[in-house]
Amino acid sequence: MKKVTAIEKILIDLLKIDSVTGNEASLAQCIESQLAGFRVERQYVTKERFNIIARKGRSDIWMVAHMDTVPPFLPVRVTADKIFGRGAIDNKGDIAGAIFTAKKLENINLLFTVGEEVDFCGGKKAKISGKVIILEPTGFKKRLAQCGVISVKITAMGDQKHSSLLVADRESALHTMTETLRGLMKKGWFRFNIGTVSGGVAENVVAGFAEAKLSVRPRNKAEFSDILKTLRAQKGVKVEIVNQLPPFVSGLPKSVGMREPVSFFSELSFFKQSVLFGAGSVLQAHTPEEFILRKDLVRLPGELIKIVGQLAKISTPRL
Repeated sequence: MKKVTAIEKILIDLLKIDSVTGNEASLAQCIESQLAGFRVERQYVTKERFNIIARKGRSDIWMVAHMDTVPPFLPVRVTADKIFGRGAIDNKGDIAGAIFTAKKLENINLLFTVGEEVDFCGGKKAKISGKVIILEPTGFKKRLAQCGVISVKITAMGDQKHSSLLVADRESALHTMTETLRGLMKKGWFRFNIGTVSGGVAENVVAGFAEAKLSVRPRNKAEFSDILKTLRAQKGVKVEIVNQLPPFVSGLPKSVGMREPVSFFSELSFFKQSVLFGAGSVLQAHTPEEFILRKDLVRLPGELIKIVGQLAKISTPRL
């Protein structure tokens, strides 16, 4: 097996720390220990959770990566061509890339956020200005747009009784829920996903309660508005819009990257002049065998330096 490089060592150290959403503090402290020579501050989002803001020299360019991961924590494993572990591709590989790259630059800013995998509380809190590189796995493609995301909880009520007494579908909360979900599936919405469905107590009891959680990813503002209108118009059920984050197109010029939206939602939307970029594929994110290719991790700093140079030539508009 080939020798572990300096950037790989940073990543391996990060992967050894469990930083599932809500438990980012230990990872944040590890990141702080890597930032000698930077002006570092903590931006508290809650009493115990904080973003890290680090500056070196004078720059209006930021590299941003989130610190939290989805569960569960996974053991670290290194092979000849891959590094495995929770967050290897989403998003600790990019954190390692940002740290390693920033050490090579004289003028740069870093932001590491909490809560990206759940409610984006860190990104919403940050409110930084300038040109921003949002680090997420894009296969080294620069992207300037992303789909929105609407997440919904639907509840239905029924008449709980012996199943032999069921005379109409509407008496069962699960029957009502099934019909509602079937109707929504026929809409053909982009990346429509029914995440969970629950309800009832037994096969011989009419369900008195049912709940479903689902999400959909509108590609443009028209789809976003139409989906919200349709969801709110559902009859016989209660619809709660948990998140309604609209699609986003960056204010950076087209010369920076592609404007075809990625299907996943990221912190791109919280920074007007931003570009989405990173190593590896989102196909590896959240999987039980999450990994990053070692060659991609080693390549990442050189690509980031190119983007920083490109952004440095673009004047920041007065907002």
